[in-house]
Amino acid sequence: MSHPFHAETAFFALFLLAAALMSAVLSRRVIAMRVLDYPTGRSAHDMPVPKGGGLAILIVFVVGVPLGQMICHRHADMTDVTLLLATVGLGLFSWRDDMHPMPPLWKLGAQIAAALLVAWGDMAGGTVHALTTGGLGLRVVWLVALCNCLNFMDGLNGLASGCTLIAGVIAAGLFMLAGGGVETWGSALILAAACAGFLPFNFPHARLFMGDVGSQCCGLVLGALGLRMAGMPQLVHGAWLMPLMLSGLLVDVIATLLRRMYRRRPVMRAHREHFYQMAHRSGMQAADITVVTWASTVCGGMGAVVMGMGWVRPGPVVLAVSLIQLVWITAVIRRVGRAPGLSW
Repeated sequence: MSHPFHAETAFFALFLLAAALMSAVLSRRVIAMRVLDYPTGRSAHDMPVPKGGGLAILIVFVVGVPLGQMICHRHADMTDVTLLLATVGLGLFSWRDDMHPMPPLWKLGAQIAAALLVAWGDMAGGTVHALTTGGLGLRVVWLVALCNCLNFMDGLNGLASGCTLIAGVIAAGLFMLAGGGVETWGSALILAAACAGFLPFNFPHARLFMGDVGSQCCGLVLGALGLRMAGMPQLVHGAWLMPLMLSGLLVDVIATLLRRMYRRRPVMRAHREHFYQMAHRSGMQAADITVVTWASTVCGGMGAVVMGMGWVRPGPVVLAVSLIQLVWITAVIRRVGRAPGLSW
C-alpha cells in the first residue's frame, strides 16, 4: 500500500514544481503585454512597471486545483466549484479594473458577489454547518475583509504575494496534520506554488506587479481556506487560525482604518498611512519591510499550528503574536516621529 502512496506524493510534488514554472512562464508573458502601472503620489515606485501578474497566479490556481485533485483520485465538490467560479469572476473583474479603474462601490459589489458564492458553497457543501443567513453573512464579511486586506497591503515589492505564499504553505501543513484531504492542503499548496512562480518577478526588484487581479484573488482564496479550517472539528479554535496567521496584515489594516475614522478622514479614499507605508516613507528599505512582514506571517502561522493542534493553549499564543505586532507598531511610530517633515 505504501508504494502507490509514495508514487502519488512524488507525482504531486512534481506537479507543484510544474505549477510554479508555469506561473513564471505566464508572468513573463504578462510582462510582454506591457500593461503599465504609472507612479502616482501614493506609489512606492518611480518608474512605470508592468502590472497584471496576478493573472498568472489566477490561471495556475484555477487550472491546478482540479488537476491536483485528479492526481489524488478525487473529484471537485460543491465547495471547490464555487471557489473556482468565484475566483475566476473576481479575477476577471479585477483585471478589468486594473486596465480601466472603476468606482469603489463597483469593486465592493464584485467582492460581495464572489464572497456570497464562496460562502454559499462552503455551507452547502459542508457537513458541519447549517445553511443560515447569519452564518452566510459572517462568512461574506470575512471574505470581503480579506480581499481588501490583501489589496491594501499590496504596496511594496513581494509583501502581499510573499505573505500569501507563506500562509499557503503553513495552512497546507496544518491541514495535513489535521488529516484533511487534497481539497484543503492541495489547494493551499497550489496557491503557494502559483505565488512562488510569480515572486521572483516582484521581489526584491519589481519587474511585474500582481495588481488587483492578484491581491483580491489571493485574499479570496486565503479566506476560503480559513473557512475550511473553521469547519474542521480536528482543529481547535479553527475559526481563529487564519486570522492569527495573517495577524500582521490584519492588524495593520484595522489599526489604520480605526485611526482614519478617529481623525474623521475618508475611509474609502486612497492614502499612504498604513504602517508599512509609513515605515517606507520614514526611510526604511522596502525589502527590509517586506522581510519583516514575512517573518510576522511565519510567527503567526507557527502560532496557528500549535494552537490549532491543541499543543499550546490560546492565551500564550495570542499574547506572543500580539507582542510581536506591538513591537513593530512601536518601532514604526518612533521612526515616523524622528523623520523630519513626516507625520500621521
